[in-house]
Amino acid sequence: MKRSQAYQQGVRERYRIERKFGEAKQGHGLSRCRCLGVEGFMVQAYLTATTLNLKRLVKLLTGINFKGRATAYA
Repeated sequence: MKRSQAYQQGVRERYRIERKFGEAKQGHGLSRCRCLGVEGFMVQAYLTATTLNLKRLVKLLTGINFKGRATAYA
């Protein structure tokens, strides 16, 4: 199974997905639910995903990366 082409392709693409989940968990508080119930967690997960997508959009349009401390651009 490890020698199949589909498995090797999955291994090459896995880091992209894992990196996004790691950022959501460590950098945006997705590791701990702030609300009670499934609905509250769904709202938190949607808002976190929206934040990550907006950050990606800004990076694609402007080239500004959000790593490190925030600085004001005048």
